[in-house]
Amino acid sequence: MIYDKKQIKEFLKQSNLIEEVSAEYAHEDALKAWEYISEKEVLTVNDVLHVHKLLMNRLNPRIAGKLRDCDVWIGGQKKKFVSTEVLKDQLKNVLSGIDSTLTADYDKNEMTKNCHKMFENVHPFEDGNGRVGRIIYNWHRLKLGLLIHVIHVGQEQLEYYKWFKRQNEI
Repeated sequence: MIYDKKQIKEFLKQSNLIEEVSAEYAHEDALKAWEYISEKEVLTVNDVLHVHKLLMNRLNPRIAGKLRDCDVWIGGQKKKFVSTEVLKDQLKNVLSGIDSTLTADYDKNEMTKNCHKMFENVHPFEDGNGRVGRIIYNWHRLKLGLLIHVIHVGQEQLEYYKWFKRQNEI
């Protein structure tokens, strides 16, 4: 996959900052995760788990590369833990949806955004979902011939959060 390395570094830096992760090693790990995923033609659950492991291994090794086994709160809503098998199935459905868009004719910007919201709604990890999700989102965008979407901390971040607020109101 061909991409602008400067844009990728800026995207990863801002993605980390959205989550208040500013350590230099976290940026290095995010770059490794990007380099790993950028080689993939399609994504599997194992690929997503590996991206999470690369991102989280130094930040929180206890959860790195593992599906959550607890309830989590996102956007003021509780996501109940049922089983890792259910999370795995939900993740497979999201990845299948992404895969099906790679050859479809539609509004690509809206489709990548919707797939990203689906991933975030699954919330498969105890922590790191946003960072993993934005990496998948931009991988998807590049696969469809779109540019990297850098979401800067501040106003762009607030607009980004509105994607999910609207989803929860439906």
